[in-house]
Amino acid sequence: MTVAPIPGQVPTSIGHGRSHGRFAWLAVGLSVVFLIATATAVTLLLIGYAVDGWNAIEDTALGLVSAVVAGVGLLAALSAFAFAIIAKVERERWTLLWLPLAAFPACVAFLVLGETLWWE
Repeated sequence: MTVAPIPGQVPTSIGHGRSHGRFAWLAVGLSVVFLIATATAVTLLLIGYAVDGWNAIEDTALGLVSAVVAGVGLLAALSAFAFAIIAKVERERWTLLWLPLAAFPACVAFLVLGETLWWE
């Protein structure tokens, strides 16, 4: 349905508007993969720590699996960041695009600060 509020003006659409682009959907989807991978890795580490402390985590298959899952999450965050930048260059105006634009820098900052300040 179109509405022309002033006679002689171009009608404006009052539908749902333009759908989001392919890169925007990829960016948001990959950032959801990052969130799921991060939650899975943290849950595995917390369960292992609750069961047997650090002995259950370091130098075991649980530590390896959680590191691989976290690595997959980091790669997903990097890909989501790149796709979000492409979507922003294409002038995509989706508020949810700030999730992948913030997830990768926050993850990198956490790893850098964690390595320099908290972990050995």
